[in-house]
Amino acid sequence: MIADSWAQLRAYPARLVAIVLAVTLGVGFLAATAVFSSTSSAGLRSVAAAPLTGADVYVEATEEPSSGQWLEHVRKRPDVASANPSHARTVQARTGGQRLTATALTLPADPQLRWFDLASGSWPEETDEVMADSAALSDAGLDVGSTLEMRLPSGETRTVTVTGATDLGFTPLAGVDMQFYAPAAFFGDTAPQQALVRVAEGTEIPGVAEGIDSALGSGFRAVAAADQADAAATKFVGGTTEMTAIILAFAFVALLAAAMVIANTFTILLAQRRRQTALLRLVGAHRRQVRALVLTEAGMLGGLGSLLGLVLGSVLGYVGATLMGLAGGGMRANPLALLACVAAGVVITLCAAWLPARRAMAVAPAEALQDAAAEETATPGHVAGLVAVGAGAVLAVAGGVTGALPLTVGGGALSAVGLLARLGTTAELAGANLRRAPRRSATTVTALVLGTALIAALSVAAVSGQATVDADLDRRYPVDASVQATDGSISPDTVARMRDIDGLTRVEPVTTADVEVTAGGAGEPVPTIVGASPEMARAAGEEQLADATADPPVMLLPPDRMSALEAADSDTVRVSVGAESRRFRVSGSELASVSAGETAVVARKVLAGMDLGTETGTVWGVAQDGADRDALSTAMNRVAAQDLGITVSGALSERTDIANVLDILLNLALAMLAVTVLIAVVGVANTLGLSVLERRRETALLRALGLRRRRLQATLALEGAALALLGALLGVVIGVPYGLLGIDAVVGGKASLVVELSWGRLALVVVAAVGACVLASALPARQAARAEPSEALTG
Repeated sequence: MIADSWAQLRAYPARLVAIVLAVTLGVGFLAATAVFSSTSSAGLRSVAAAPLTGADVYVEATEEPSSGQWLEHVRKRPDVASANPSHARTVQARTGGQRLTATALTLPADPQLRWFDLASGSWPEETDEVMADSAALSDAGLDVGSTLEMRLPSGETRTVTVTGATDLGFTPLAGVDMQFYAPAAFFGDTAPQQALVRVAEGTEIPGVAEGIDSALGSGFRAVAAADQADAAATKFVGGTTEMTAIILAFAFVALLAAAMVIANTFTILLAQRRRQTALLRLVGAHRRQVRALVLTEAGMLGGLGSLLGLVLGSVLGYVGATLMGLAGGGMRANPLALLACVAAGVVITLCAAWLPARRAMAVAPAEALQDAAAEETATPGHVAGLVAVGAGAVLAVAGGVTGALPLTVGGGALSAVGLLARLGTTAELAGANLRRAPRRSATTVTALVLGTALIAALSVAAVSGQATVDADLDRRYPVDASVQATDGSISPDTVARMRDIDGLTRVEPVTTADVEVTAGGAGEPVPTIVGASPEMARAAGEEQLADATADPPVMLLPPDRMSALEAADSDTVRVSVGAESRRFRVSGSELASVSAGETAVVARKVLAGMDLGTETGTVWGVAQDGADRDALSTAMNRVAAQDLGITVSGALSERTDIANVLDILLNLALAMLAVTVLIAVVGVANTLGLSVLERRRETALLRALGLRRRRLQATLALEGAALALLGALLGVVIGVPYGLLGIDAVVGGKASLVVELSWGRLALVVVAAVGACVLASALPARQAARAEPSEALTG
């Protein structure tokens, strides 16, 4: 049986390339996921554990220590060789017109506790000296000897010099722009919360850890550094499980498309070998032997494609981890996972070939005496199956959303064929060729529908999701930009820079007073009161605040405070403002929540009359209708880079963060779905290529009757374009509603869904699919046009 199957493969190798390629791509996706997951996990472990590499014992205060005396007690122990404090502080840094959020970490004074070497420059020793990774310095436009301005959590601004650089070889897991390393003196008299300990020679690490833990008592914890490193690594690696699951979902979609291509290829091949199969039956082959022959071919092809995919995917998985800076631990792979990838490829191939093999079993021996194979006819089951596969795949991505699909493939196919019939002789021939094998065309289209539907669904979900976020931000942020001073008032230069921004229709400093405001004599006090002018109140949509002569005056409170008060809008409530108590007409408003913390907002004249010692601690900016929000956000970032003493909040900054996340997720998803579309394009090329072999005599006859090679090539191109257009349009029509259902399920009751379609992006999906399939038809078209009429007629 194996010899017979091998003979079949050797006889027609070119016809089987699509099966091997589809399996290679599908298994390659799986293998890349497995290698990427293992490699990135190992890299994350090495990154998380790196700071503890040189330490023997890790000590931390579980409660805020009052002083650093606990570290001195540790240092005085006879079984401790050295104990170094470990600080971590988030700082704001400014250099070259850009602002960075960075983490300042302690550089151990003990060289044996340092977990990296000096690559250039010198180790920092003074309070105004730091060092960093050379790659991070380069990205920030810095080098050894550069100076930058830092604002510490205490509010102190310090000019520091980069004295040295190291080559970490990976990106630290800090969630900030970069990391700096500084001596303990950099952190002043701040009591450390962690310490790295190196034990004395001849002592056991577990015993020293237990001794320190016992001596320090409650409020402290001492463990072996290796145990702490494992715990830190596990914490960071845990997040990769969800990412792996998402990637595997896309890999499943790619395998599903591969299965369709494989099934279609075997269907065409077995139709072409129908007389050969009948001859086997005529000379005594049983039906089971026929099926076994086909499945053995499938197993051999699946095995070859799986091995190729394993090699390709392993390389790509490691390259991906390297490009993302997650390969610090070297290339890793779970042998069982790789074996499962190969097994999956073989099983998918066998399953896809099962139905064509069953059809081959039904071939009667008498068909060996017939000159032509039976014509393929379409049945309602084929159309229903196509719809079921497409809808099922989209349902999987939409997260289990169910619904009726108001479109059938049959109607789309008839429309496409009808359109082709009106485009001339060449197009009419293409339409006739598609009508001849509806089952084959439907299966080919299904794989393309699968990919384009998912791409359309994700694109619509991303665009509508961003529009929904924008509408929700407009509702929650009456002002688009809110700038607060960390201490004191905002400088006039910062206000002037904001007023120079194109697109901000109104920029106004608002007066603030840090005084406790308690409404109704209950609940936690609001820490700040803000005074806004009538013009700013109107620009923010709060007309009631614009009337400074109202009696009692209006005070806006955060909506949740109104709920706690059990008060309705416009109710009159006695409010304590510092030592003063007076009556206000309160209303809930998001304007009271736009700054960094909760505030109470009143008219500026009302606040000025309360003699509270106000300052200009906040600046509000309102954007023009239709302004470019991305450009405004970029401009506000430039303003923030010029002043380390401010923080920026509001709709612009939050929108940028959300948009960046959506773009990353969308681009990642589209890149993974490109594999599915590529497999579908392979299927189209394969269908056209095999049909060329099947119609060899017809082609020769057409050539003999005067059909030129270019017209013949155009026929194949139009067949590919028709399949692609049908698949892409069906995919878009199916994907759009399910994309909306999916994003609506994600948004839930948090915001009202705003439907927005990116027609340009959807059109690009259709054009790209058609273009790819037309290009894929080039090789079959050349093959069809290459033979002379006389040569073809002799085949």
